[in-house]
Amino acid sequence: MTTVHESRYRLLYRDVDQMGVLYYARYLELFEMGRTEFVRSEGFSYRDMEDRLGLMMPVTEARCRYQASLLFDEIAVVRTSIAAWTRTTVRYAYEIRAEERDVLSATGECELACLRKADSRPAAFPDTLMELFRRVAPDARGRTRRA
Repeated sequence: MTTVHESRYRLLYRDVDQMGVLYYARYLELFEMGRTEFVRSEGFSYRDMEDRLGLMMPVTEARCRYQASLLFDEIAVVRTSIAAWTRTTVRYAYEIRAEERDVLSATGECELACLRKADSRPAAFPDTLMELFRRVAPDARGRTRRA
């Protein structure tokens, strides 16, 4: 069974466009917050991976399907899970809802690769992150590319 992590974020004035709705690019920032908080809640730190292990995880693919607007001062609930993973890539899945209205605002996915900082070459995820993937998404192993 795959673990789902929830993060909350109250939309600030800086987040919305002149219509008072969440600016479309901010959804990707909410995705980033969701995956960062997810792995942090499971005891893993991206900062440690970069600083101590010399590895980085750039986004290689992102998509977002917009369903309904999020409004200024609303609380966005970001539900994050791991849809697929291999030794060198991971795909996160997201659902964003307006908490008070319980309205689905967006769904999406981001795929990240593991690279060495020194030369930007592919690398295997550290064992601690692989253990996290096995624990929170055992059924998602080996399926990072969408059909």
